[in-house]
Amino acid sequence: MYNGSCEHAIAQIYFYLDGEITWIARLRVARHLRRCRDCSGAYDFESRLKAIVRDHLSVEPPPEAIGRLRAFLRENESGFGR
Repeated sequence: MYNGSCEHAIAQIYFYLDGEITWIARLRVARHLRRCRDCSGAYDFESRLKAIVRDHLSVEPPPEAIGRLRAFLRENESGFGR
């Protein structure tokens, strides 16, 4: 639960970025970020970092790797899920 302090706002940053907190907690964190320059700087950094990771590390595996994985799964499907 969010209590309004910088410590709690920073602890909620990833949940806030990912939309994984309740709407009331989201409003409280947003209000804190508007009022607190240090926490809004931390939020800006984390938001930019997340965007960079999303944009630059979402590489598709080579088609041959996907083919090998599918062949492996077909050959071993009876051993999975038991």
